[in-house]
Amino acid sequence: SVAPKQGNLVAAAIYEGGNIYFKTATVFREGNAVIAAKDASGKILWSWHIWMTDKPQVQAYNNGAGNVMDRNLGATSATAGDVGALGLLYQWGRKDPFLGSASISESQLAQSTLTWPSAVASNSTSGTVDYVTAHPTTFVKGASAVSYDWHYASRDDGLWAAEKTIYDPCPAGWRVPDGGESGLWSTAGFTSSAYESANEGIHFDISSPSTTWYPAAGSLSYDSAELTSVGNYGYYWSITPYTSYASYLYFFSNGSVNPANDNYRSYAFSVRCVEENEKTEVVQELTLNKTAAAVSADGGSVEFTVISNVDWTADADQDWVSV
Repeated sequence: SVAPKQGNLVAAAIYEGGNIYFKTATVFREGNAVIAAKDASGKILWSWHIWMTDKPQVQAYNNGAGNVMDRNLGATSATAGDVGALGLLYQWGRKDPFLGSASISESQLAQSTLTWPSAVASNSTSGTVDYVTAHPTTFVKGASAVSYDWHYASRDDGLWAAEKTIYDPCPAGWRVPDGGESGLWSTAGFTSSAYESANEGIHFDISSPSTTWYPAAGSLSYDSAELTSVGNYGYYWSITPYTSYASYLYFFSNGSVNPANDNYRSYAFSVRCVEENEKTEVVQELTLNKTAAAVSADGGSVEFTVISNVDWTADADQDWVSV
């Protein structure tokens, strides 16, 4: 709930030798930032989410369902009842995050250094991959004409997929999990469980360790982008389309659980990353290098901007990191 300051997380970002580098602040802080490459006119060509946290632990789910992170994407904690465990929220098929809650029990947006733009309605201009790439912090509200997807008219079921795409928000070596009746949570046997009202979430039984924590992090509504249902509902996206919707894990504060629910793709839900069977970092790296090369060729003017910081404080060393 405390507003961060510019530079708290990322002190600088540069383009050099075909790579993009960023530098952490002198005092390392846990949290999230987004950096972006702009052309000479100021248009964002690509953006990267920088997630600063202690190394997430790998957890094995029941029935060989998968090896999964111990925390939500963007979270700085895996501890029950810790607001840092809530993480960030994502519209289905988009790579860039939106703010989660600053409270485990109230729908109160976390603060950042960015004045976030107003949400826009999906149409033939705003409801495209090109538009959301150039406007990574703009929420696109679902349109009734396309079953309340943010992606207008030319819906793409492959934006998130089992073969990881450049739009998958998970770190290298990880991806958004499969969903539906044969997906991660169904296979792992996630079923109605005791809801912990003091911590606002559920400990689900898994193979190793014995349980994993899922907070009720709420969502951003498909038609308004308002944060809702924090401390009451947990929603976790999968890669799996379901007709014009997409499948997700759902649970409620009464303990009810549906591991294969489906809903509008314009909602912003939590993401819990699963380990990839085959790594695809090289494919992503080549794609991003092509993006960087396009930037360097555009009028000789390249600008890298830190869009936003959302921070929790922790100590570590500073360094330059390539993305």
